[in-house]
Amino acid sequence: MHAPISIQVTELHIENETYTVEQMVEAAKQQFRVEDRVPSVQGDAFDLKDWHRNWRISHSMEGIAEPTHVQVEAIDEFQARMPWSQVDQALFLYAQEGQPLKKGYPIRLYVPDGSSECLNVKSIVKIWFLHDASLGEEATYGFKNKVTLDEMKLKK
Repeated sequence: MHAPISIQVTELHIENETYTVEQMVEAAKQQFRVEDRVPSVQGDAFDLKDWHRNWRISHSMEGIAEPTHVQVEAIDEFQARMPWSQVDQALFLYAQEGQPLKKGYPIRLYVPDGSSECLNVKSIVKIWFLHDASLGEEATYGFKNKVTLDEMKLKK
């Protein structure tokens, strides 16, 4: 059994809202079998864009333009950023065999039509919906490489 981990979500004027997996699933309204989109994987999922649309409605943000990109960060600080136009089939896997994920907890992103398997990020703890067309049309991924001074200090 995993200790509950919150997932942080940010967009424009909404910063660092936190959700449990259960709250994210409830906000999605519609869940489906992941194998409908990713035949080699089994489990329960919800659609990224559907979740985002419902989340925006709950914050009265319907009139604001859709994001240009979505960025996710895993618990190990691996990050992936994808143009919004490339995540039409993206989904979040949240359970397998009716149980929370054993590998990839709390949620795992799958981008079936993505440009790289590295966009299938496990153990997501942060999601940003970005509004910056200058970020371009290429997906990017890798480990976070910013280290703060406090992170560099030796602890005694």
